[in-house]
Amino acid sequence: MEPAPGRHRRRPTAEGCAGSCGARSRASPGRDVPVRSQTHWHARGMATSVPNSAEFAPVGAMDRAAERAVLEDVRAAVSRLLGERPATAGLTADADEEERIRALILEHVARYQRRAAMTNAPLFANADAVATRLFDGILRLGILQPFMDSPSIEEIICNGPNRIFVIEDGKKRLLPDLFFDDDEELRQLVKRLIGPIGRRLDESSPMVDARLSDGSRLNAAIPPATTRWCSLTIRKFILRAHSLDQLVELGTLTASAAQFLDAAVQAGVNILVSGSTGAGKTTLLNCLGASIASTDERVVTVEEVAELQLERQLPDCVALQARAGNIEGVGEIRIRDLVRNALRMRPTRIVVGEVRGPEALDMLLAMNTGHDGSLTSIHGNSPRDALDRLSTLAMMAEERLSGEALTKMAARTIELVLQVRFEPRTARRRLVSIFEVTGLESDVVSGQELWQVDAARDRLVWSGVQPRCLAKIAAKGVAYALPPAAEVTG
Repeated sequence: MEPAPGRHRRRPTAEGCAGSCGARSRASPGRDVPVRSQTHWHARGMATSVPNSAEFAPVGAMDRAAERAVLEDVRAAVSRLLGERPATAGLTADADEEERIRALILEHVARYQRRAAMTNAPLFANADAVATRLFDGILRLGILQPFMDSPSIEEIICNGPNRIFVIEDGKKRLLPDLFFDDDEELRQLVKRLIGPIGRRLDESSPMVDARLSDGSRLNAAIPPATTRWCSLTIRKFILRAHSLDQLVELGTLTASAAQFLDAAVQAGVNILVSGSTGAGKTTLLNCLGASIASTDERVVTVEEVAELQLERQLPDCVALQARAGNIEGVGEIRIRDLVRNALRMRPTRIVVGEVRGPEALDMLLAMNTGHDGSLTSIHGNSPRDALDRLSTLAMMAEERLSGEALTKMAARTIELVLQVRFEPRTARRRLVSIFEVTGLESDVVSGQELWQVDAARDRLVWSGVQPRCLAKIAAKGVAYALPPAAEVTG
């Protein structure tokens, strides 16, 4: 019986291969069992539309051996075509080269079919599926490509060659029937992805963090940084919204909260976005930045790995990106260096994608020296936690300012803290708090909740507290009115 569309092919077992495929069957879950096989392609993943069921039919041992032989022939042909670039062809080949490579693949598959027919050898059961797998293996991400293509997949996680997970619509699942031949195959995939962007992965540089051409973020590590296997995480940047209004449509926040935040951004209120990994900080930050619509504004964004899209959305915006040093430690571009350079670019606002270290001090200084309306994000479980963490990170700077001084600086500089949260039960990302900083009380940052989730209605509502930043909004001539009292009282 054919597998249902969208399911993975069943992993071949020793019995099913009749001893000819070279793969070992999986032992009990969680046990480390190296899996090696004579074939490069064991399974296909999810497609973005309902696929032909033949694409997911089990591949016989003879098909696998033949496919490997064709793959090697095609690789040799691609090497001749691209000269010194075969290993990175998928990321550097132009459209014409891709078409020529596709034609090469089809030619080699057809040649095999003709030769097999003449010699009475087994034909490929689905030549089109074979060609697709070969194309993905040479120009794309191989067995992972269908998951890169699927709009519902947010992250791909490989804990070694045979434990692959995906996060789909916020929910994590294991793919037991999808695996690489061995750890070396996984490593070679990583090297092929990072090569064109000048990164490397080897024993002397066993960790890498990079941005792929489609905006996805890649992190990989090998021994000695890991204990045994190559680890690969690809976090796809899926920008589901480009504005606050679109976040309202997605249910991330309410219309009244969006109207207030839009006015606050236009008026130049300094905002810190707080949340855990995957909570939606970058998306919210991007949507806030989109409210900076004036041509009088000059925005400079600073990120470790470029994810924000403001350079494409705003009339005057420059995007800066950090870079790791090479094996000799040369060529590093630090976030701190970029923030300091941004200050020399005559910006009206600076947007730092996320503060993770001593650049927190530079961000506070920028917000405090005439760059009102600057934005950044930070890992934090609550608004107060985020403010404490901001001060702690700023203490890491070589200026060695005291914690007391930095807490005062944060209280004077940050005006709003937005707390976002991912809810596993509903697989939804939500804004759960708009917190306004009001000053210091006994050396502790004080503040008030302007918008918070009403538990009875499970809805973000205005707390009834009048924001102090209304004066700033009015002074900048931004039209805004608070929500009706009905939102508070229900």
